[in-house]
Amino acid sequence: RDATARTATGRGFFSVVTGVDHARVGARARARMASLGSARATVVGGGARARGRGRARGGGRGARARAGDGDVDADAAAVRRAARRAKREREVGKDAGQVNASGEADANAATPEWMRVLEESAESDPEIASLLEGTERNPQAIEAKIRERFEQKKEKIYQERSGSTVPTLVTFREYNSFNLWIWVEAHNKIADMEKPLIEEVFKAWFVLGKLGGFNSNNLQVQDNFDSVSFMDYSMEQAHEFSTDTSTHVFHEMSEPEYKANWCRVWVDLGSSDEMCVDVLINSLIQFSREYFGLKQIIIGGENEDWTTEGSEFGNIDLEIDETFGRGPRSQITSR
Repeated sequence: RDATARTATGRGFFSVVTGVDHARVGARARARMASLGSARATVVGGGARARGRGRARGGGRGARARAGDGDVDADAAAVRRAARRAKREREVGKDAGQVNASGEADANAATPEWMRVLEESAESDPEIASLLEGTERNPQAIEAKIRERFEQKKEKIYQERSGSTVPTLVTFREYNSFNLWIWVEAHNKIADMEKPLIEEVFKAWFVLGKLGGFNSNNLQVQDNFDSVSFMDYSMEQAHEFSTDTSTHVFHEMSEPEYKANWCRVWVDLGSSDEMCVDVLINSLIQFSREYFGLKQIIIGGENEDWTTEGSEFGNIDLEIDETFGRGPRSQITSR
């Protein structure tokens, strides 16, 4: 109370000294502060309401903006998906083309060399062309056809040697080098599969004779059999008896004819030397040992078991050129 009294006393003294009523000033100050507080509260409340309305309006606009953005994003995503799909389709198509190209290249690379050789040979060989027909370049199919064909022919390919160890008898009859019959008798009947073998022997012999291989005047290697290494081969001797007027060549030979166990061939030895007969005999003897047994070989003359009458070969008269002896001559068909 003393303090309050002193404060009041001080205020009274201050009021007396300054002439201001302190109580009224304080009341007015408090009233002003109260009005300022309510104004501030009004302002704060209005700001809050304004902010609320702004947020509400902003929220609406944002929601509408986000909705629009969502539509744009959806369209963009669809475009991107379509672009990715088109790209994948292009890549797939490109890969497919590469696969086809690489597949063809791989197929060509995988073709065996033997198949390419067959395809090249088929252009000029009808038998190989028939082998490839219908296989569609399939190596397995071609191999199957080869095996099938082999199975069909293997009996002719694989044959045991049927030669004979019995010595072949050789007999000479009347000999005429321009009109010569050669007779061959086998141990058994000559079958169709043996005929081509015998024919090849005679054909090979005739080719050598036609090329002048049986020229006894030029046997330089035989004459120097003991010193063949590094021998001096005389070209003068080789060509001395090889002129147009004295070539040692065969003239003609018939096709081999067959009857039961017999085979016969007519030949015109022309100007070749008699050594050709030795070569043929040696070849037929070895043939008998290795492939097909021959009982005998008859050179020249007639065969009682098989007459030459009516044959288109052998019935000729010869007109010998006196200048060259055994050289060029003409044949006159006998009447």
